[in-house]
Amino acid sequence: MVEADFQSIFSNAAVPQKVVLIALLSAVPVVCFCVLLALRDISRSGPWKRVISIVLIGGPMVGLLVGAMNSFHMAQTIQRLPFDVTAKQLAPGIMEVSTFVGLGAFVGLVAGAAHLTLKRIEARRRARRMHIGV
Repeated sequence: MVEADFQSIFSNAAVPQKVVLIALLSAVPVVCFCVLLALRDISRSGPWKRVISIVLIGGPMVGLLVGAMNSFHMAQTIQRLPFDVTAKQLAPGIMEVSTFVGLGAFVGLVAGAAHLTLKRIEARRRARRMHIGV
């Protein structure tokens, strides 16, 4: 059911919204890949942590911005219509807006968890080095 709904959102979305959906969906594997690369060599993890930080801020921001723009354009369209709109007619637009907001929040949560994980691992490694005396 959810897959069918997401497919309908993607197939009915305009091209800019499709680009944002693809970017948000691809951000989750990118963050996971950056965590793996950062863990491979903690001493050189700066660029990977920077990517995670950018996604941490950018994912929710883009999701909220696109969701807000969609709801703004939907409200403008509803105002211009000569008839009253039913909830069944509004549902696809509301579903698209909530998808952008929810997906942006999910991307932010994944990036936040990755950021905190890297911080804790670094802190543990520093504590071990100090304990060993290296």
